[in-house]
Amino acid sequence: MLLDKNIITERFILRNIVEDDAKDVWEIWSNSENEKFMGDPYESLEEIVSICQSTKNCNSYLTVATLKDTGEIIGTCCFGPTKQKNEWGLGYSIKQEHWSKGYATEIVKGVIKFGCGLRITDFVADCAIENSASGRVLQKCGFNLDSISTFKQSKTNKIFESHVYKLHVD
Repeated sequence: MLLDKNIITERFILRNIVEDDAKDVWEIWSNSENEKFMGDPYESLEEIVSICQSTKNCNSYLTVATLKDTGEIIGTCCFGPTKQKNEWGLGYSIKQEHWSKGYATEIVKGVIKFGCGLRITDFVADCAIENSASGRVLQKCGFNLDSISTFKQSKTNKIFESHVYKLHVD
């Protein structure tokens, strides 16, 4: 899916990912700390290029978050419909040197606002219990712990216990 228009927050522009973003996205997603809790880490820059080329045929939005003042890509955010009516799932990744600046929180809040504009009322995100920083981001955005689950990381076959967070917006 492609955004009709960019999502604008105080510090960011979230826009559709394009092929020219592949190296920046690879830098983020191949970072060992970011990759640690990804369900499906990628093996090569070529895989990222292929993903960037095929976003039109994807059933969710895949965006990059760029700083308004510099245009630097500091993160990615994927979001879109789940099997539940009016519910979106979301996931995000921020360059490690930009952690602890409130960026993920601002990006997630921007996605929620955008989704609400499309009459989406429910949001869900799953994160490894060990990834407590991501859990705090979701809580700051109004999500509540809904359940405990697991996911298997395809690259390592490691199974992570995870928290499933949900947000309902009236």
